[in-house]
This record gives sequence, C-alpha cells and structure tokens, in this order.
Amino acid sequence: MSTSRWVPAAFLMPAVVLLLLLAIFPFVFTIMLAFGRVSLVGGLSIDFGTLRNWSVLLADERFWNAARVTVTFVVVAVAIQYVLGMCLALLVNRRVPGITAFRVLFILPMTLTPVAVGYMWRMLFNESIGPLNDLLSRVGLSGLPWLSQGRYALASLIAVDVWHWTPFIMILLLAGLQAVPQEVVEAATVDGATAWQRFRFVVFPLLVPTSLAAIVLRSLEAAKIVDEVYILTGGGPGTSTESLTLYAYNVGLQGFNLAYGATIAISLFLGVLILTMVFLLSAWSLTASRTW
Repeated sequence: MSTSRWVPAAFLMPAVVLLLLLAIFPFVFTIMLAFGRVSLVGGLSIDFGTLRNWSVLLADERFWNAARVTVTFVVVAVAIQYVLGMCLALLVNRRVPGITAFRVLFILPMTLTPVAVGYMWRMLFNESIGPLNDLLSRVGLSGLPWLSQGRYALASLIAVDVWHWTPFIMILLLAGLQAVPQEVVEAATVDGATAWQRFRFVVFPLLVPTSLAAIVLRSLEAAKIVDEVYILTGGGPGTSTESLTLYAYNVGLQGFNLAYGATIAISLFLGVLILTMVFLLSAWSLTASRTW
C-alpha cells in the first residue's frame, strides 16, 4: 500500500480507537457480565459461563413490572408525540409572516437537558406550592396527586416526555413535508381533492419513510428513559414508574449486583432490537403490499 493510502487511515485511527474504548468494549464487557458472576470481596473477580442471572431474571416480578412500565411509557408517549408532531409540522409548514419565530418557539423544549426538564417539572408538579395545583384551586377544582399516586405519576412522566420531545418528531416530519413534490399536491388540488384528501392520499403516503424513522428513533430513546424518572419520582410511588433502565441502575450501581444489572440492561437491548425489527418488517410488508 502506498503512503498516500495510509494518510486517511492515520486520521481515522483516533476516532476508531475512541469508539472501541467508549462503545464497543463496554458493550462486550456488559454481555460478559450478563453471563457471569461478579465478586467485589478481596478485589474484583468475574466468573463467566453461567445462566443463573437469566433464570433469576425470568422469575423476577420487579423486572416484569419495570418492563410493563417501559412498554406502556414508550407506546403511549411516542403515539402522542407523533400525532402532535404531525399537527405541528403541518402548522409550521406554511408560508405566512412570522412562521420562523413559531418554529423556534416549538423547538425550544428539545434544547433543554433531561435533568433541567426534570427539575423544572418537579416544581410545577409540587402538590403543595406548585403552580398547577394552584391554578386548579383558583378555578374551583381540587389539586391532583401528580407524583404521589401510581397512575397520575406515570401519566405525568408521559406528559413531560411529550412536552420535551414532540419537537424532535416535528422537525423530522417538517423535513419530510418540505420534500414532498408540490406538483403532486397541486395536481390533486386541480382534480378537486379536499385538504383532508390531499393529506390522506397524497402527502401521508409520501411521509411513511420519514414517519417510520421518527417513530423508531424516538422509541429507542424513550425506552432508555432514566433522567426524568429518577428526578421526578425515583421510580415510585413503590415501583409504579420504575423503568428498566432505572431498575438496572438501582440493581447494578446502587445494589452493587453488577452481573444482574448487566443482565437487565442486555434484556432491554434485546427486547428493543426484536420489537424494532418486527415493527420495521411489518411496516415494510404493509408498504410493499400497498405498492403492489
């Protein structure tokens, strides 16, 4: 190989080494922990080659409760975010004066860090001095136990996630809308199609690839939620809002059971991978059948 061919490799090598250190090695090490046993007595020692962690996992009621909470959170939150994101994308995809300012305002929540969002909404949800319950009392309604009762706590977490990440889906769908050929829309208008018919039969089918990307990307991130849950509820009351990521954190880093915590994390990875593949294959089959 000539010297000129080594130059690109030399520039890429630091990034490759950093990727190996920060991503691939921890992932492989986590898989090894999931099939092993860790002892911290007398120094760190790892015993590999056992399926004990997985047998314990299958019988762990707290794990299945965390899985149910995570699935419920992802399905409800992402569905609401997609509907709202689509409505907002259609709203800001108009050529009217001042629309740029509205786009910036709608995107602002996404620019905040999850920790900042968690503390902000924790103050808003405060049942004693929070503005939400104060507003309810001013209109003659009783305050709600936003974070102290299971069903309200999970609904509150979903509302926070919807407020925080709907702009992300809006941006992707807005990009998809702006890529729709205007000639097709204008042709449908000339043919007498109403605004709903143009969206239903012309625009929305063209947005399917963008919609799939938005749903998958947002679902992957929602399945890993931990910041807002930890700050707002800590997984409570009880374990009613404990996600799989938070459960893995509590077991692995708080309880020092590193092997079982790694098992929970790998189970989340496998579950998300399988569900994502099923969703994409189903969507692809549906799209292909409509095309034919």
